[in-house]
Amino acid sequence: MNDRRKIQWIVALTVFFAFISGLTLLVFFQVSPDKSRRFLTDLQHHSGYFLTVAICILVGVIILVDMVFRLFIVPLNKLVEEISLIGMANSRHRIKVDGGLLFRGLVQAINAIAVRFEAIQKYDQEKIQNIKAEVEKERNILAAILAELPEGVLVCNATGRILLYNQQAKQFLSQYAGAAFEGKQPETQSDAFVGLGRSIYNVMDKNQIRHALDEVDGKLKCNETNVVAYFVAVGSAGELLRVEVLPVLDHEKAFTGFILIFQDITRHLQAAGRFEGTLTSLAREIRASSAGIRATIEAILTYPDMDKAQLDRFRKVIHKEAVMLGAIIDKMGIDGNGQRKTEWPLVRTRTSDLLKMIGKKALEKLGAVIRIAESQPEYDIQADMYALTQAILFILIRIREDNGAAEFAGRLERKGNFVHLDLSWSGRPVKIDMLREWGGMLLHIEEERLPFTFKEVMGHHGAEICAYSDPLKNNESSLRLFIPACDDVVSEKTRRVTILSQSRPEFFDFDLFGHVDTLSEVAHCHLTELSYTVFDTETTGLDPGGGDEIISIGAVRIVNGRLLREESFEQLIDPRRSVPSASIRIHGIQPEMLQGRPHIDNVLPRFHRFAADTILVAHNAAFDMRLLQIKEKTTGIQFQNPVLDTLLLSAVVHPAQAVHTLEAIADRLGVSIVGRHTAMGDAIATGKLFLKMIPLLAEKGILTLQEALTASRKTFYARIKY
Repeated sequence: MNDRRKIQWIVALTVFFAFISGLTLLVFFQVSPDKSRRFLTDLQHHSGYFLTVAICILVGVIILVDMVFRLFIVPLNKLVEEISLIGMANSRHRIKVDGGLLFRGLVQAINAIAVRFEAIQKYDQEKIQNIKAEVEKERNILAAILAELPEGVLVCNATGRILLYNQQAKQFLSQYAGAAFEGKQPETQSDAFVGLGRSIYNVMDKNQIRHALDEVDGKLKCNETNVVAYFVAVGSAGELLRVEVLPVLDHEKAFTGFILIFQDITRHLQAAGRFEGTLTSLAREIRASSAGIRATIEAILTYPDMDKAQLDRFRKVIHKEAVMLGAIIDKMGIDGNGQRKTEWPLVRTRTSDLLKMIGKKALEKLGAVIRIAESQPEYDIQADMYALTQAILFILIRIREDNGAAEFAGRLERKGNFVHLDLSWSGRPVKIDMLREWGGMLLHIEEERLPFTFKEVMGHHGAEICAYSDPLKNNESSLRLFIPACDDVVSEKTRRVTILSQSRPEFFDFDLFGHVDTLSEVAHCHLTELSYTVFDTETTGLDPGGGDEIISIGAVRIVNGRLLREESFEQLIDPRRSVPSASIRIHGIQPEMLQGRPHIDNVLPRFHRFAADTILVAHNAAFDMRLLQIKEKTTGIQFQNPVLDTLLLSAVVHPAQAVHTLEAIADRLGVSIVGRHTAMGDAIATGKLFLKMIPLLAEKGILTLQEALTASRKTFYARIKY
């Protein structure tokens, strides 16, 4: 029994009992006692007659109440809902006279006003569209420029939520880069999703970004002009990416976000490696030629009286080796042209900053103390601070594991073109074989991982390491790092700090800069603040518990009140069972279209990652969620996201409407459905309907996610079980 019927029965019974009570009071208080006794006697003898009369009266009251409801109350409620619909969701909607004949004149007047309202709204929309067209034109220019950039560009707010990216950045980061840390090939399917409102920390190493932001913050505090930090990351296809990190400041110069710029340096580093190999080969040839010349000249000097023929042969040898030596030198000039500068992001760094960082990290990660002598000299080096710090910490961990050392002494000294960084400890020295073994190991320090070996990081810095013991100090062992010193002022590429003006940008509106990361308290967040994954499934049938399987999932994201069609998820699925012809007639998915497609066990983990940190939205969500719930045992995937159902929300905003199918709601709200009964088509339609419902919910005082969920549970349709 729905709520309307309950109210009708309550009203009818109230009227009936009020009538009976009034009649009884009239009989007993308005007539004489003799007549009252006579009336009771007649009632006992003719109880059937009186009961029939009472029932007729009750039926008459019920019919009267029902007529009042049908002719007045229900049409009036529908009239209120439909007026609200015209004003807030669909100005093209017109009220139909289908029972409320008494309101015919009122309905006609409202429809006439609606026509004028639609005309005014259309005029305003045209003006808004003209303004939007100009803005869109400028946005398209910006998008085209970003798309043509060879570098990847990605902008995040202060909490790391992505608010802008170009296609190059998406290609660099969209696949699971974490496999590179384990020496695996990246997967062919996209597992790490780049999208508006998503966290950058889901697709990149959080520690590297945090370190870079700390470096940027230090430069801002020191009022440096070149406020930029660098590090190397691994891309989707295993390529090495040079990453520049720049801050975004608000009009008061407070940190409000950051920009990441990606450049593929794989080929450059490979070329640099080939150049180093060439130098080694040429050095070997030079030594061979110079040794030949030297040996020939020594023979001439040793035997000054040798015959002329022998002397001529030696002269020819010298000439031949000299020509070869000249060719080698020429080749060095050609091969070395343009190869001297490495693409590894090395930044001019003070040794005091390096020592301070090493000491801080050693205490945090190892619980080890590094004592630095006072009045240490200051030198400049070229370094990737994060990578070099990780490399030194890696060696300290190996030393601690090898002999238990937990306290180190650090010393700096400049000799020639190198800065010597000495790290000493009490205990046995490191063997050369052990040092070589460590050199080939990947840099893994707890949760922080770099996909490079210690030797690779040292090589990119042009640095070397050796172990030694001081014979004058008993039981003290040391490691010495030889780091190239930096004397000349290097002209670094200067990046201007991005400062947001107090007014909105002229050609782009980055609303997400003002958003806070509220996902931990979503229940009390406004519906307009949240990110959503709107999804739909197509199945082999309508009985999830009876063995029907999902054959298609379509999903699209809503971020900041926008339906992002370019950030979608669409996948056909092999159900490993037959598809009934009755189902095929509905969704049109033929069995041959599903052959070779992945199974649901492979698809659900990807969809789970796609929907991470969002609210799930579906029409008749109970059915779709039951399908996902059944797969929990086999896949181990649990969707614990909050769920909103547009069917229930429609019943909340339009309780007087009898039909809440997707088509009926779309007709009321003026939404066209393209691709009905396809997972993606229905998901997009559901997303549009949901966006239209948000202001209708707000009109009823339903503003937050918790309020929407509570109101949904109170509807009649929430009792449907699958």
